[in-house]
Amino acid sequence: MARLLSLLRPGRLFPNPVILLFGLLLIKAGVQAQNCINRITLESGTQHFSCTDVTVTSEDYVDFWSWCGIGPYWIGFGGPGLPGSFIFTFSTPVAGVTLDFTAFDNHSNPPNFGAYEIVTLEINGAPYPFPNAGSPGGCLGLVVVNASGGLEASPAPGLGVGSCVGLNISTQITTIKITNTAYDGNTGGVMFNIYFCCDPCVTKAGLIPSAPLSLCSGDIATVPPAAPNILPAGTMLEYILFSDPSDTLGSILLISNTPTFSFDPAVMQEGVTYYIAAIAGNDLNGHVDLNDKCLDISDNAIPVIWWPRPTVAFSINKPDVCKGNCVDVQVELTGEPPFTLAYNNPFTGQTIKTFFGQAGIYRSVSRQLQHQEAITLRP
Repeated sequence: MARLLSLLRPGRLFPNPVILLFGLLLIKAGVQAQNCINRITLESGTQHFSCTDVTVTSEDYVDFWSWCGIGPYWIGFGGPGLPGSFIFTFSTPVAGVTLDFTAFDNHSNPPNFGAYEIVTLEINGAPYPFPNAGSPGGCLGLVVVNASGGLEASPAPGLGVGSCVGLNISTQITTIKITNTAYDGNTGGVMFNIYFCCDPCVTKAGLIPSAPLSLCSGDIATVPPAAPNILPAGTMLEYILFSDPSDTLGSILLISNTPTFSFDPAVMQEGVTYYIAAIAGNDLNGHVDLNDKCLDISDNAIPVIWWPRPTVAFSINKPDVCKGNCVDVQVELTGEPPFTLAYNNPFTGQTIKTFFGQAGIYRSVSRQLQHQEAITLRP
């Protein structure tokens, strides 16, 4: 049964019931560790997951194929001395992996006596001996961990070709490299699945206990600190001012280590609603890493509007009037109405008038008008 896996390439049929039985047994293979449910399937490039991104690269002799649920990664089928490797790089370290292997060539596999292959691991750039040979799952042969820590088919006569192994490795992993090397004969190669475990995201930014803010452009927007926070080691809390609630991170205008923001005319406009929120995530050079997969945004965002400061200007249509006559004073106001104008009249004393627009008239006595700019903005 040499080159068993070569018979499973597209366009080939199962040669006999023994292989079919072997395939059915493979369905039982693959013991997944708890939370190791994120299956990597991309042949090359980057696959995105909620807790990390995985970049897949390969070296030397590799291919892609699945058989009875095992795959799509296939290494080292063919003649002797044809090694191959797949490398998986995680943008955020993961808690461990589960590997499902199948179809190791046995030392006593006729007609290629002596043909065998060994699978080795590197984790985070260093050789990593297999901790155990996993579970055989009822397959036709057994796999052992050899003296160098690699997986190898045991040389037991009569077991034929193939073993299936479900292996769990629990450690923090940034990169994992899986290599298969063929020795002394025509081998079938090794197919495998790979899953990884995500650590749960526990970072929390909290909630900002504040009502909406309505301020003059010269005022500072200050909100209470977000609470309660959950900030594991290596994480931090910051505050952001942004413009679009549907694209929080994409519309950030300002970032602060404290919950205070000043109006910045270079990036902001008066009379426009902005939002203040807290963010928590990995500390990257003194700032929250916005690409952290466990980045958390506060449960609420506080609206804030900066209004232009009001101004007032007075004018009269007919400046030449007799003393003691009544005169209409035109009032021009800027800012956001309504306005309250307080002015002094020599006969009636201080008078307060409300304007609901940006222009108006009040009546006074000519040559005796005294006014003082006492205008307040009601947001």
